[in-house]
Amino acid sequence: MLIVSSLEGVRTAFATHRPKCVISLLSEDDAVPSFKTLDPAKHLKLYVERESCAATISAAAKERAREIVAFVRDWDRREDVLIHCNRGVSRSTAAAFIIMCMSAPDISEATLAAALRRAAPFADPCPMLVSYADDILDRKGRMIDAIEALPPPAPAISAPIVTLPLTA
Repeated sequence: MLIVSSLEGVRTAFATHRPKCVISLLSEDDAVPSFKTLDPAKHLKLYVERESCAATISAAAKERAREIVAFVRDWDRREDVLIHCNRGVSRSTAAAFIIMCMSAPDISEATLAAALRRAAPFADPCPMLVSYADDILDRKGRMIDAIEALPPPAPAISAPIVTLPLTA
């Protein structure tokens, strides 16, 4: 199962679901939470720095997508994963979508994107992360097309904790 949370709700999400893996996608100003019972090797910490131009923003997003894909490739899919970003709306839902696509390669990206949106109506996956993961996974544009085809998300300042199955 995937658990998606904001930074504000991450401790509650961890205490409630007891995931074995955590992906933190935070700004350089945010303190990354630590979890006493979590193996440090199972906590991927990705920071969004204040990039100064389009080229550095793009390079940083590409590296974060690569790190998410590499982390997921090493993940035992029987374990739950908690993914969080500051608001729980964009970067964390992009990572959740990437994991869903990697975990269910025989299900269409559009079906998986629709499942993500049903579970999290506020989900607005970061297109840059999704696009780079699409390239890395050789999905031929289907991942980014599926995200771009979604209707506008429900407004959310900070998202509630949601759980998602790995498949649609």
